[in-house]
Amino acid sequence: MYTNSHDISVSNFQEIIIEGSKEKPVLVVFWSQQNAVCHTLLPLLDKLHAENKQAFTLARINCDVEQQIVSHFGVQSIPSVFMFINGQGVDGFAGEQSAEFISAFIKKHTPDQSAALLQQGQTLFAQGKLPEAKEKIIAAAKIEPEDFAIKLGLAQVYLAMGEHENAQPILDNIPPAEQNMIYHSLVSQMQIAQQSAQTPEITALEKQLETASEKQPIEYQLALQYKMANRNKEALALLYNILVSDLNYDDGAPKKTFLEILESIDDPALVSEYRRKLYSLLY
Repeated sequence: MYTNSHDISVSNFQEIIIEGSKEKPVLVVFWSQQNAVCHTLLPLLDKLHAENKQAFTLARINCDVEQQIVSHFGVQSIPSVFMFINGQGVDGFAGEQSAEFISAFIKKHTPDQSAALLQQGQTLFAQGKLPEAKEKIIAAAKIEPEDFAIKLGLAQVYLAMGEHENAQPILDNIPPAEQNMIYHSLVSQMQIAQQSAQTPEITALEKQLETASEKQPIEYQLALQYKMANRNKEALALLYNILVSDLNYDDGAPKKTFLEILESIDDPALVSEYRRKLYSLLY
């Protein structure tokens, strides 16, 4: 299995550190079993690496074993940490440092992963690979959840995929200072999508529902129309109303539709809410 965390020896030094740093930064730590600081430093570096393993390679050099490498670098202090980029050591520090210092040191020399993921997502979007684009941009949002460029990128993908209910909350929460040309374009797209989603069939059923004495048949037909228009939140609300009154209404057809919608949408909060509601009816 491929890994980008390595114990370095003379045999792999050139490949991992010199050649490897031409592809991504390599953080090299010179350590010793005899040094107490190393016993806290190594787990910290492992943790920081696990949190951002795509950004840099972690290379450990045991000074008790690899004397040839230690002599080559003239390492005087243990632990010593160096950042290698393009085959060269560009920065470093020695001795005990705080977690905040080390985290800032790594961030200083490693690429912005959220920006890289956003760029990858936008490239995939331009190629028409919408599910793959969504995956990349969601990953970027997990790293930088308050980045407005990422939020707008995700809203754009949602709109292109017809997932208007996922795009709407994002656009609703963009502050005025961040409402750039991309934002206004997406709002226009949303308005057009909403207009097209309000079909004559939906309008007619909504009017019928206002005055109907027996609401369930109309609620179910309207829920199906909402589902076709990707208005899933509204569809789920209507279907839940039916299930509250009769869990097996129409031989279980509304329950089946309810479950189909939960399986198809990409809104964890909405799915969780309505799964809980359904379970409360079932159990």
